[in-house]
Amino acid sequence: MRKSLIVAVLIVLAVAGWLSSGLIDGHRDGRSAKVLDQDAPSAEVKVEPLTRVRTRLIEAQSVPERIILLGSTEAKRRVRLRAQTAAAVTEVLASRGEIVKRGDLIVRLASDDRPARLRQARALLKQRETEYQAASSLSKKNLRSKIALTEAEAKLNAAQASLEQIRVDIERTYIRAPFDGVVDQRMVELGDYIKIGEPVATILDLSTIIIAGDVSEHNVSKISPGISGTAVLVDKRELSGQVTFVARSSSNSTRTFRVELDVPNPDYKIAEGITAKITLLVGDTLAHQLSPAVLTLDGDGVIGVKAVDDGGIVAFLPVTLVADTPEGTWLGGLPRTLRVITVGHEFVRVGQKVASVPEQAPES
Repeated sequence: MRKSLIVAVLIVLAVAGWLSSGLIDGHRDGRSAKVLDQDAPSAEVKVEPLTRVRTRLIEAQSVPERIILLGSTEAKRRVRLRAQTAAAVTEVLASRGEIVKRGDLIVRLASDDRPARLRQARALLKQRETEYQAASSLSKKNLRSKIALTEAEAKLNAAQASLEQIRVDIERTYIRAPFDGVVDQRMVELGDYIKIGEPVATILDLSTIIIAGDVSEHNVSKISPGISGTAVLVDKRELSGQVTFVARSSSNSTRTFRVELDVPNPDYKIAEGITAKITLLVGDTLAHQLSPAVLTLDGDGVIGVKAVDDGGIVAFLPVTLVADTPEGTWLGGLPRTLRVITVGHEFVRVGQKVASVPEQAPES
């Protein structure tokens, strides 16, 4: 009986100790849970991974700077021959497309009464010369006044002028080429009556071809007369020449400046009005060779590239085209060294922090 009582007491003490332990632990656990609840907000903050872009570290190189223009061929000179006297066309000696030399007869007009007026003018001049000689002889002998001599001299000068006028008028019935060239148009036919000022024919001087294009105000200061240039026509013919003219006033509509490249054309094989791609060599400049795939536009439509600075921040850098070759595009206007985004530039914005992955390193 005594032994059973001792066992019962031990059991009671054990249960009481177990219960006390549970309360203490529960109090401790509650306090810990409370602390965890206070720290829960900071534990829920998630750090978003940075967008990864592939980049390339590039260094600028010195390359010949080329300015490329789109232009067309033009004749060195163009003149529209006009009638300087009124008469009917009696002879047409040049056809459209015919090559002519300076002084060649293009069209002849009717003489009409011009030969008769020429004879009359010559006869009158001979009479005035005789009258003047007589007046001069008498004046020396004091048998005629100086006034009479002056009148005779005036009539002589008028007769000379009349003769010269008819001679010029007769010469104007022969319409000739003013320089070597090609008859581009002929506006009259045999039998036409033309008045003073009416067009007769158009002559083109194609001995030298002008290839004209328009350069932007950004590049006009780089071009000066005398620099070399090349032109490729639409039929793939390649031509070489020199810049002979750079306009100093821009077009009101396009704000561009006219540039002229002179190319010899002694055989007249280059016609007027052919489209040409003009390339002008304007010196050396620093540029980066990049694929056109890296180019992008900003919000204002400016063309450029996106690069990453040392802090991983994306920046937009405007560019200018220096040269376009089969190996790639040469771009100017950039820092000497930069880390350009080659893949992923379309998915990031300016000012965004990104993870730069160099091209030579494989992505994990």
